[in-house]
Amino acid sequence: MSRLLLLLRHAKSDWHSGALNDHGRPLNERGRRDAPRVGAWIAGSGYLPDRVFCSDASRTSETLELVMGAPGWEEHHPEILHSHQLYMASTRTVLDVVEANWPDDDRLMVVGHNPTMDQLLLHYCPEARSNPSGKLMTTATVAVIETMNAENSRLLHLIRPADL
Repeated sequence: MSRLLLLLRHAKSDWHSGALNDHGRPLNERGRRDAPRVGAWIAGSGYLPDRVFCSDASRTSETLELVMGAPGWEEHHPEILHSHQLYMASTRTVLDVVEANWPDDDRLMVVGHNPTMDQLLLHYCPEARSNPSGKLMTTATVAVIETMNAENSRLLHLIRPADL
């Protein structure tokens, strides 16, 4: 049985926000614009997740809130787990969390940070290609992956805000 995995990198953050640390850094204006656009694409494409694992950093939580506030999400209420374990986690850590908590019939979305999001995408889809700047999972990018397991996966979509 194939499963659907959405990888979402947080939207653009504000490096000059005055946040006391990296964990507390919020989104900037562009990030607050891009996240709902990506959320509308997810809903409009029929890829609403059943379960969401989200880093507990401010920028990932804010991204998820804006994505879920987009049109098409009004009646959709996925199970959400905010976890400090996913903040700046290694690829192996995220894979362990995903595999231990992903029922066969669920659509799962992971909201996280680079370089881990790039590495997760390449783990499932080594054929994924970067954009002309050389980046794969730019801010607010969503990857939609159909997967049986890491050895049998295919990239259905790689959508960056610039594509919308």
